[in-house]
Amino acid sequence: MICKLFALVFAVAGFAGVAFGQLPFPQRCFESPSAWSGHFHRIDYSSGHLTHGYMFYNRTEFRLLYIHEPTVDVPQYENHWLFYNTRKSYRYYDKDDTCSIEDIPSDELIPRFGAPSESEYVHRDRLGAYTYNLGVTTDYFRMRTETGGTYRGFYAPEFETVATDFMCVPVIESYENIDTIPTHQRNMHWTYMNITTFPIPSAVWDLPAACRERE
Repeated sequence: MICKLFALVFAVAGFAGVAFGQLPFPQRCFESPSAWSGHFHRIDYSSGHLTHGYMFYNRTEFRLLYIHEPTVDVPQYENHWLFYNTRKSYRYYDKDDTCSIEDIPSDELIPRFGAPSESEYVHRDRLGAYTYNLGVTTDYFRMRTETGGTYRGFYAPEFETVATDFMCVPVIESYENIDTIPTHQRNMHWTYMNITTFPIPSAVWDLPAACRERE
């Protein structure tokens, strides 16, 4: 179990960092641990809107939940469940007590929250401060598609001292005009903080009555 502090990562501008050179072992960070939770900030490149909240992820059970905190545009909590095992997406708004249900496209897989296999490993980066556990050492990836899309990703190894540890937690993911990822991630900049792999309470996946009644 881990709990990494990424509190200052969001303040790092322009993907700044210190290069650590090429890794002397096979590349890692193509997927995250199978289950984790943490805070997120999301910037929509299309609208310029910023949202933030908490998320829960369980790849073994094919489940993902984003809890969006109130914003000016949506002044209430929005819970967004994605159940890839049943191919259903639920959006619940707490003040209105309303729920919308959509089908998840059949070709959309649950995100792995790792570097795309076709991306290029660049180097190791240090994001944030070196002292007081306020920064994090990451592997940096990038990609440019034939259609002009760009991707940049920073991922922190689950155990930084183990060279064979291939799983990493996401720190920054930026997808601009890339159409080969799940629709809810496209054209977005994501920052993840305070990620933990402590067990996720089962009640997190319980749908409210407003959603159950519509099934």
